[in-house]
Amino acid sequence: MRRFFILGLLLLFLSACAAPEPGFSFAPAEEDRLVIYTSHREAVYEPIIKEFEERTGVWVQVETGGSGDLLARVEAEAEAPVCDLFFGGGVDSLQSRAALFEPYVSPLQNQLQPAFRCDSGTWTAFSSLPVVLIYNPVLIRANPPDSWQSLLDPAWRGKIAFASPTVSGSSYTTLASLLQVLPEDDQALLEAFVENLDGRILDSSTQVADAVAGGSCYIGAIPEDIALQAIANGRDVALLGPKEGTCTLPDGMAVVTGCPHGDNARRFIDFALSEDVQRYLMDHCSRRSVRADLRQEEEGRFLAFDSFDYDAVWAGEQRETLLAQWRALCGEEGGGI
Repeated sequence: MRRFFILGLLLLFLSACAAPEPGFSFAPAEEDRLVIYTSHREAVYEPIIKEFEERTGVWVQVETGGSGDLLARVEAEAEAPVCDLFFGGGVDSLQSRAALFEPYVSPLQNQLQPAFRCDSGTWTAFSSLPVVLIYNPVLIRANPPDSWQSLLDPAWRGKIAFASPTVSGSSYTTLASLLQVLPEDDQALLEAFVENLDGRILDSSTQVADAVAGGSCYIGAIPEDIALQAIANGRDVALLGPKEGTCTLPDGMAVVTGCPHGDNARRFIDFALSEDVQRYLMDHCSRRSVRADLRQEEEGRFLAFDSFDYDAVWAGEQRETLLAQWRALCGEEGGGI
């Protein structure tokens, strides 16, 4: 994946040295365009999109935001779609809005691990993102939180970093995991969890890592890649998998129904599943590949976690109900769907 970085340096050099002539404007033809809505961090999506542009000649317009807000935007634009490809968010969130997306099964799907294949084509897996518990090892030197039940322990009240599931797709997956793993009634669990947050609700999973590393919170729950990146950057963060098992739901990609540049959206999906892009995710983004041929290599780089059988269909079906309950308990208005 060295090519990604060489290409990036070349593009920066050319953009700095080549000033356009007065009155010059570049307007790519419609067949050479692609509009992507993504909830990924810039460090993840930018090198991949630039490489796709270089290889294909397709000009990509990127709109960013939380997956909940972006899904709401796609729904609002359904009569006249602007977005061609939705790129990011747990596949449970994409499944919950299946009508917004047109089926596409990539010819590379048979190279994916069976657990990450979607036969209906509603979504295509991009990377595997286990949910992990994190804590500040400077503030917690013994008995760190090691279970989903820890998030309900009154000892941590007001010290838990958590992003709103109305904005963050990974937080919705975390919330759905909590409800699926623990045996109590869902409404009672949701009320207990919100009470333990004590009003500390953030806007993104990256903010969760920042809050724990900075000491304003002691513990949190986020996708593994964000925790690993924080650790690699020397932040005061440690991670572990919940002893009840964690969710290994993939984040996904989906072609928007009736979009103007569907062929290019499908080309991007195939590109994102290629071996070099998937290896780039492991090498530089701390993400697990969804390809079967990289499974052994992946197991040599990441910690082993127990997992549980996350019910993505249930999570998708219950999304609106759970988010409505969340808003009622937290006093949130709007923010996602």
